[in-house]
Amino acid sequence: MSRIGVAIISLSLVVILSVFFFFSPQIFGQTAAGNGEPLKELLIARFTTLGNSIAHSAFVEDAIIMKDEANLSEIIMRLRRDEPELGFINFTDNKNKIISSSDPNIVGEPYNPDLLEAGNSVVRENNGVYEGGFSIMVGTKRVGAFYFEAKPKVASIKISSSSSPVILVAGIVVGFILFVVTLSVSRSIETKLIEDINKRQESLFSAKVQSLRKDQSAAQERLSRLNSEIVQAQETLRKFTEEYVSKRKEVEDNPIVQSIEKLKESEAALLKRLEGLKEEESKLNTEISLLTQKREEVRSALEAEKKEESTLHEKLDLIKKKILHLETPGK
Repeated sequence: MSRIGVAIISLSLVVILSVFFFFSPQIFGQTAAGNGEPLKELLIARFTTLGNSIAHSAFVEDAIIMKDEANLSEIIMRLRRDEPELGFINFTDNKNKIISSSDPNIVGEPYNPDLLEAGNSVVRENNGVYEGGFSIMVGTKRVGAFYFEAKPKVASIKISSSSSPVILVAGIVVGFILFVVTLSVSRSIETKLIEDINKRQESLFSAKVQSLRKDQSAAQERLSRLNSEIVQAQETLRKFTEEYVSKRKEVEDNPIVQSIEKLKESEAALLKRLEGLKEEESKLNTEISLLTQKREEVRSALEAEKKEESTLHEKLDLIKKKILHLETPGK
């Protein structure tokens, strides 16, 4: 880029920034006037998050169920300390009776605001005062509620909507000064930069060219050495391959190897026959065990028959004795 181009760009930037700052109060001052509604929504979201975090706390649920006024009072003190914008704070049970409050004089009294008629989590604004009501639930059952009032302090921001011509004039003056200075200085700077670049390029590239040449020669030598090693390795591999093929052919033609192959086949046949004999042996052992079992059963039956026969002989002898006794009653 030429010196005049750089100077014109600098002048244009300064003038554009001056015009922007000249008209910025009119542009942004009008848009900042109507920011009340977003601020209100932001505060409602903030107090809703705060109320839900308190109402959904397990510590608060336990204190409400146990009606632990001491723990609830400690929670109120911490809230008043951490959130100075909060006014009154009330905790009620499921019958809308105040369990704990920032005002000790109303503890035990009924409290019936209409906040929770719109839902379980409600924050509304009334003349800059925000009221919040949150149901404390255990499952689907409501065991109590949490109420508070807040008066947030929001700092007002005043933005001037009038433009100052001093900014525009000062910007134009600074732009022209910068234009002249840039135009006068850029020539000498450009000349010095070109000279420095040329000197650095000469010194840098000469050293780099020499280094690259050395690296190229060293790489060429390494490549030649690797190529010769590869050729030697290929020749050695070819010799080993030929020797392996010849040795393998000799081994295959050797009668001992052939007889070993035949022995392997015979061994395989014998092993197969041995497996068949083992199966037959297993079957015979099974039949022998069955026959042995049957023999034991027959032996048991014979012994039972022998006992029965002995019992019958004893009964027969007894009957004979009774008959003899009846035939010879006088003896």
